[in-house]
Amino acid sequence: MMADIVHLHACLNATLKEFGNAWPNFVVRSKVWQLPLLAEQKAADHIEARALEGCAAIDAAIQAMSMFERMPDQAPGTVMRLPGYFALSESVLHWVKEINQLKDQLTMEIEKTRVELNLAPSARSKILRQALGGQMSMKQFLRHIQAFDICPRLIVFTWAGHTTGGERVAVGKVRELLGKTAKQQAMKEGIEVDQTLAGAELRRIVNLADQASLVKYKVVAPHPRAMVYFSESSRYDAMIHSNLPMFVLAGDRSTDVHELRNFDRHARQAQRPDKKTRIEVIPRMNLYLNPDDLVGQRKPDIQVSNRSSVSSTYSASSQRKVLAETPNAPQLDLNFFLPDD
Repeated sequence: MMADIVHLHACLNATLKEFGNAWPNFVVRSKVWQLPLLAEQKAADHIEARALEGCAAIDAAIQAMSMFERMPDQAPGTVMRLPGYFALSESVLHWVKEINQLKDQLTMEIEKTRVELNLAPSARSKILRQALGGQMSMKQFLRHIQAFDICPRLIVFTWAGHTTGGERVAVGKVRELLGKTAKQQAMKEGIEVDQTLAGAELRRIVNLADQASLVKYKVVAPHPRAMVYFSESSRYDAMIHSNLPMFVLAGDRSTDVHELRNFDRHARQAQRPDKKTRIEVIPRMNLYLNPDDLVGQRKPDIQVSNRSSVSSTYSASSQRKVLAETPNAPQLDLNFFLPDD
């Protein structure tokens, strides 16, 4: 278990070192943006994006791709990000795929260890630190690098400032938790179980099956993203989280790049146009009905962008399943305030 994690970590470091010795020799054009680290678990209202080019961009990228530990002044649960791009004279797709595969193997090994030890999902980061020591960051450790074997006509860097994430919670687990809470409240207050707050909340899910799920929404901190255009279509061909620089090919015609600007929360008031109506179930727990469980509300299978024949890491990463608990998982962490970092 732990020995396998240590071995995969060593393989990953060796591959990153080999990669870092090769790709800088192919750089034709580049630009990255350094973002400040967060010293507390609170999203900043203003984020300055400091541009780097040339050797400074290369050095920052090499460091960012192998920076798996939090910095001394970096708050737990936050991540170091370095959005940007490198246009290369030769493809590095095979290296990037190998690196991403090793990261996925590490993901599965950590999850395998967690299941064997019968630990809650929040223990994944602890398993990583126990195996490798230091202040390892799960998010920085396992995030993918993106590479496209094409010269894009356009790359647009922007901020996702009004994004929410949702975590599915099995109704059966919520019902079990509320049942125990209702009994405790009844004993403490000297009243019947159905007269307690938890008892009233239980009645709100009485018609939901244990196998159904509720959704707990949380606001995601502002993060940079990149839209990549290969074709002449007005719609992007790929949209990625720009946590690390992407690698593309340089061509006879240079790529038009819309650079990342500073983030200003007060200057970004527009909400997403596709924001869905949410049906609240248990306000105290911030739990809502899962729209996929409602008749007529399931999301249709729509391609968000045209299927492309371009060789890249994008199609693989979009299909990758991140460490996520299924609604009927035997061990569900209901302490939502302790995310993996």
